[in-house]
Amino acid sequence: MAKQVQGIPADAVGIQVPAGRIAVGRGRWQTVLVARDKPMVYRLHATNSLVVEVDGAARTIRVEAGASLDVLAKRIRVRAAGAAQTAHGWYVLIS
Repeated sequence: MAKQVQGIPADAVGIQVPAGRIAVGRGRWQTVLVARDKPMVYRLHATNSLVVEVDGAARTIRVEAGASLDVLAKRIRVRAAGAAQTAHGWYVLIS
């Protein structure tokens, strides 16, 4: 069972988890979603700047610190952006 953390929807990290947190560096990608059937909508909130890769590099989106973004995709990956070595945030399944 995942331990609840104050200020973050859940402490679960993995594929197709309805909520979780982001903790990633610039050198690697963290997978938020890999959907088999249909695209899903996830809300990503960045505590630090993030680069969001949607559907396998079809497009990337930069999310600034403190901003949130709703993404419709089959595959979502994130990594730290800018000068920050690490990035933090959270995500939640919308639909």
